[in-house]
Amino acid sequence: MKLVLLPFFAALIFPFPVKGNLLDKKDITFQEIEAECKNADSKYFEYKKIGMKQFAKNYLKLCMEKKVNYVLQSKYDKCLKKNKLDYCHSIIRKWLSKSN
Repeated sequence: MKLVLLPFFAALIFPFPVKGNLLDKKDITFQEIEAECKNADSKYFEYKKIGMKQFAKNYLKLCMEKKVNYVLQSKYDKCLKKNKLDYCHSIIRKWLSKSN
């Protein structure tokens, strides 16, 4: 009997399940992308550690370009599924101007 009542009482105590709100997820910024490219597990860190500064700069540039293009493409694709082309272009321009 106790096992039957346990889910009922749990539903009374916690009526709404905790869920991550994916719709209110904040936008990724250039600083976050740069931090991800410069983390301790990246080649940027390895190149800086052994003194290859130009290799580190080149890696950072490539990493940033790759991740920014990925973010822009994913935002653009999501936007096109729901909205018109002009609106999506303005959203991408807004993200680029805000992130700089």
